[in-house]
Amino acid sequence: MSMLNRLMQRLPQDIDCGIINNNINRRYFTNFSSTAGTLIVTHEKAYLLVDFRYYEMAVLRVKNAEVILFNDLNKEIDNIIKKHNCKNVAIEAYKVTVKELQDYKNNFKNINFVTDYRFDKLIEELRIVKTNNEIYKILSAQEITELAFDHILKFISKGKTESEVARELNRFILDRADGLAFDTIVVSGVNSSLPHGVPSSKELQDGDFVTMDFGAMLDGYHSDMTRTVCIGTPSKEQTDLYKTILWGQKLALDFIKSEKVCKDVDKVTRDYFESLGYVSEFGHGLGHGVGLEIHEAPRLAPKNDIVLKEGMVVTVEPGLYLQGKYGVRIEDMVVVTKDGCKNFTKCSKELIIL
Repeated sequence: MSMLNRLMQRLPQDIDCGIINNNINRRYFTNFSSTAGTLIVTHEKAYLLVDFRYYEMAVLRVKNAEVILFNDLNKEIDNIIKKHNCKNVAIEAYKVTVKELQDYKNNFKNINFVTDYRFDKLIEELRIVKTNNEIYKILSAQEITELAFDHILKFISKGKTESEVARELNRFILDRADGLAFDTIVVSGVNSSLPHGVPSSKELQDGDFVTMDFGAMLDGYHSDMTRTVCIGTPSKEQTDLYKTILWGQKLALDFIKSEKVCKDVDKVTRDYFESLGYVSEFGHGLGHGVGLEIHEAPRLAPKNDIVLKEGMVVTVEPGLYLQGKYGVRIEDMVVVTKDGCKNFTKCSKELIIL
């Protein structure tokens, strides 16, 4: 059964249909990528409304929804609403702007638009557990990312700039993937204390930590990995910090399995860091889901009550950032299993000295 059929089956009975405009959600349910279009889901049938640019290709590729070419989108939506006698129409409340909602209300005055997030949560529940095919695509993207890491280790040297390293990573990935998973992060020395720092003209120097956060995108699916290496011999303080983060990550990796709560996974690592006196130095969540989006549910964060299930894909990326000095982050990507997790990331996590 396709995910679109599952969405139709699980649509609440008091909701007559749902409208999906978000590009990622629309792609997920139709397996068709486009920058515009509307997917309408009723209890009986689904419709994909597209303009002239996408119609021919959509007819060829979309198998689980009726493809309709529109000139007047609102007219086609109205036809479907009337055909299925829809009174209560759910929208993607997390995605729709105030203006878009007002336009809906102005154009369809007799319709009650449901904005209580139930439709969004249903979509999230379906997307959050990855199919075997999705896992294969994520793993394929990760394999390219790891080849890029092996390559960049040969490229990095004292005197190269952060921007030069980032550009070389990007070039390598783009030669083998459909795109970058996100804007590559390469930060060194004092800049490595910036979790999402932007590559700069700063040159790599002896004693610098170099943190690289990067990933590939393949067939719409993303990978995500972070490694921190050192130029020249690290100090004992640097080595100890690195070992602390590596152990904090191991605690979480050993804890993760189906039925664990996201906030509890985060807490395992956070409590360990705090026991060593690091309270404000770990300011972000432990990890996040990865799939058609680089950041999606579930999030391993202090206030997230989502329960992990088999097939969820998450990153585990603890970091400590000492303001004005340096920082370290190590990130792996794993799939949750019944008794633990399977790590997609095969690259060494021992401190590499270049």
